[in-house]
Amino acid sequence: MLPRHVFLRFISLISCLLLCWSAQATTPPNALADWRHLDDAAVIEQARQLGAQGLLARLDAGAERLPEYELWMARQERLSSGWNEQPFLQHIKYRHSPRQVYMSWLPGGPKAGQEILFDETRRPDAMYGHLSGMFNVMSMWTSLDGSLARSNSMHSIRDVGLQSVVEILKTQQAERQRAGVSVEPDDLRIERIQGERVLAVSWPAAPRLTGAYAARTRLYLDLCYPWVKQVESWDERGQLKERVLYQRLAPAHFTARDFDPQNPDYRF
Repeated sequence: MLPRHVFLRFISLISCLLLCWSAQATTPPNALADWRHLDDAAVIEQARQLGAQGLLARLDAGAERLPEYELWMARQERLSSGWNEQPFLQHIKYRHSPRQVYMSWLPGGPKAGQEILFDETRRPDAMYGHLSGMFNVMSMWTSLDGSLARSNSMHSIRDVGLQSVVEILKTQQAERQRAGVSVEPDDLRIERIQGERVLAVSWPAAPRLTGAYAARTRLYLDLCYPWVKQVESWDERGQLKERVLYQRLAPAHFTARDFDPQNPDYRF
């Protein structure tokens, strides 16, 4: 029989272990935690514990920290003209509220030299822009969903920011909830983009929603910051419909000049 003081110490140790286990079981991982120091299995487990709502909260919090920023990205889409094998290389100045966007097409990609400007405080229904190269005869106002816009992207210029990724994800989750199916991702894995580890999270579209923009979406999440590094989507036939790589992001503080077509740095 154990001495009383040894028995009490044993009970105390067991109680401590149970309390620690209970705290770990009931406390969700920090949605904004830096995951770079974790190994692959630990990152996936953190994401699994967060679940769809936790991952969405992570991205939502990241977007809220970025009211305005500069973004450099490489974008491929399946447009009416087909899949653009050579990515568009774009520099974007984005202010979320009021929604203001400056976008330029960079050398090394198609349509280099083209520029578009959107400012909802001036024309909420239109954007101002010009074509590239020899077609840059004049700048003009054009509809947000007109031929110029659709020749560049299936998305509106209003939705080029990281905030739109969060909004699309929210919409997809709401659709899955209405369809009575799980909102949880069906695939979690570690990939590498630009030499960095990222968490790849995939969701199928809700059943029977054949009119949805994408039948399947995969987000590649930065392990350090609560941001998206890349987005991919597929149609019902399994064809890649879109790939957007966010190469670099820099928080900024813009002035009115950044969204003024008279800015001498622009070529409107």
